[in-house]
Amino acid sequence: MVSEGNSLILQQRVIQDDQAALHCREITLRLSADCRHLVLTRYTEHYGPALVRWIERSHTVSVTELFRWLVANGETDVIKADSEQLP
Repeated sequence: MVSEGNSLILQQRVIQDDQAALHCREITLRLSADCRHLVLTRYTEHYGPALVRWIERSHTVSVTELFRWLVANGETDVIKADSEQLP
């Protein structure tokens, strides 16, 4: 797997199914180099007696579109403070 420096690791898991098989999984989140896209990457490796394989899948979304979706679909909390001057 190619590491891209400033990634946030969301999940990292290693499972040994039996004495001969090992399964590794990592999910990371990072900003693209131009900071315009958020990239979620899922990487898995499987080691067994007869094979070694890995696969990496990346999902990209525009940060602008993500924030528009969040404002349109997210829950809203309103916090309000009124200020009065004390004598």
